[in-house]
Amino acid sequence: MRRLFTALIFAFTCVAASAEAHSPDLVIYGATPAGIMAAIAAAQEGLKVTIAEPGKYIGGMLTGGLSHTDYGDRTVIGGLAADFYKKVAEYYHAPLFYWRGPEPKVAEQILTNWLERQKVQVLFGKRLERVEKNDGIITELFFLDGTSLKAKVFIDAGYEGDLMAKARVSYTYGRESKKEYNEKWAGRQPVTFTSHQIDARLSPYRDGPGKQLLPLINRLPMAEIGEADGGIQSYCFRMIGTDKTENMVPWPKPLHYDTLNFELVKRYYKERPDADPLVRFIPTLPNGKSDINSSAGISTNLLDGSSWRYPEADYRLRDSLWQWHKDYVQGLVYFLANDSSIPARVREKMKLFGLCKDEYTDNGNFPHQLYVREARRMKGEYFMTEHDLEDDTVKYDAIGMGSYNMDVREMQRSYISLSRFPELVDEVYNEGYLSIPVAQYQIPYRALLPKFNECRNLLVPVCLSASHMAFASIRMEPQFMIMGHAAGIAAALAVRQKTAVQQVDVVVLQKKLKAARQVISLAENPYGLWNSPQDVIIDNNMKGFTSFTGKWTEIETKPKGRYEMNFRSKPQGGAGTFTFRPYLFRSGQYDVFCWSPADEESAAKVPLNIGTADGIVNASLNQHDSGKWVKIGRYRFVKGSKSYISIVGEQDSLVNADAVRFCWVDN
Repeated sequence: MRRLFTALIFAFTCVAASAEAHSPDLVIYGATPAGIMAAIAAAQEGLKVTIAEPGKYIGGMLTGGLSHTDYGDRTVIGGLAADFYKKVAEYYHAPLFYWRGPEPKVAEQILTNWLERQKVQVLFGKRLERVEKNDGIITELFFLDGTSLKAKVFIDAGYEGDLMAKARVSYTYGRESKKEYNEKWAGRQPVTFTSHQIDARLSPYRDGPGKQLLPLINRLPMAEIGEADGGIQSYCFRMIGTDKTENMVPWPKPLHYDTLNFELVKRYYKERPDADPLVRFIPTLPNGKSDINSSAGISTNLLDGSSWRYPEADYRLRDSLWQWHKDYVQGLVYFLANDSSIPARVREKMKLFGLCKDEYTDNGNFPHQLYVREARRMKGEYFMTEHDLEDDTVKYDAIGMGSYNMDVREMQRSYISLSRFPELVDEVYNEGYLSIPVAQYQIPYRALLPKFNECRNLLVPVCLSASHMAFASIRMEPQFMIMGHAAGIAAALAVRQKTAVQQVDVVVLQKKLKAARQVISLAENPYGLWNSPQDVIIDNNMKGFTSFTGKWTEIETKPKGRYEMNFRSKPQGGAGTFTFRPYLFRSGQYDVFCWSPADEESAAKVPLNIGTADGIVNASLNQHDSGKWVKIGRYRFVKGSKSYISIVGEQDSLVNADAVRFCWVDN
């Protein structure tokens, strides 16, 4: 398998070297997931496609560390994005969505094979120097290596929006104020105490005379609450780790290592000696691997404000910021594993896992992609705000859907003065974290389009037209894939119809997307692609069809035998119910099944309340008989959303809620 993959990469490189022999209809800047899906979609429509990637690898965050992919309600995932997850399931011989995503090397293999089959040309090391544009039409891209590319249509699929900016398309960056778009969650945030806050009282100053700030604290004064400040979500590297000793590389000491950068870590453990490791290993990927994410107040996220400089930075400064983030996260894990100021038990836990020998083998086993959570955002034909995610969710020109929370990672580490009687004390504080639930919402084609009078042959599916808060939900890779798919087909229509991208027939575009199984509306089927009138399955993470009372913890790392990627668990010592409420397409008799994970500690007799057409029926479920569909009985239900199954978690029982299934019985 490894030799086959190497051969494919070699063939890919050879194809990339023959640029002159390939005259593209479409040039895509950036081999991100959005760019790759756009390329595949356009190639399937008959276009000759070239991807110009400024780096050395394909896949962006999908291969660059974000393997444990974030998505909201999976019912909105369709088209090529769904095809990708099907390929992942096929590779691992696992149920669909059992893994959120594959190992990075597997993702790269899947995407490489896919692009090769579609004869998409990929050119690496293509950093954009300038864009030639005449009368609103981009004619040629010029790169720093002295080469150039011409095409009929262009797509900016980069995380930074460089093509868009150099084409002189209107854009913005940084968070807006509340009043600019009347957004409730916009602007600088107040003091909050979430899991992303530092749970200790720490001074921001160095020891000694004067008030000299420690490193890694933003020097800029904070704006007033709700005001704009140009703030950008913190960036990080999502390292891929393992605890399998045969595949583990110990944490390397970075070249630019300064323990002063981790003084806050030292002070944290001095105040909280019993605290858990700030970087944790949670086996969320196949083959004993973990996608290491930020999980504490001091984490892999770098909060010194350096991300704020990134969107408008030139390549030299970006390279410097890239290295700064790498030095920080490598220094953090090395410090936690080796510094004598860290409690021994924390150091011992940190040494139980490390980087993977079989990942990023040509890059020191370290991810090749900085997690640029946001950068520039276009100001195009339609500007999405949080209202489009919460209230005005239906769009006539929908080309896909989104569902993820408005998820804003910490913006900065600063400090505030607090009254600690009898003194006023300055203490370190993380600012900006938000995670706000939203409805399933439609993404309009217009949000991918520059204004007509600015550019007529460019589509922007990543740095699309949206506010900081709207983008905080849209920015997830499955949604980027969804928008890339639409952009690829739209580009093909623009070429074929010889028209501006703004004048593409949206009805034709939507028909083509539907034919490719893109989910652009849930009006006809609230489950998207995933259920039929005969067989309706509700998983615990389908937010539109589930609710609960009490404490039900989301678990996806244990035990084996779960249905899809996770389940909910109610521990002993608290009561609560978890309710599945399906939409049934027709009235009649249904066989009802429940799936529970393989968990010997869960209750042997769990009460069920089933809302049927004949009233509430009581039943029970043996959760020891688990890891498969268990038939509960046959009941009569009415069409619509009136039926339900409630799993009752009693006070002294460990109870799990995973999935339910309604199978229509032909009467």
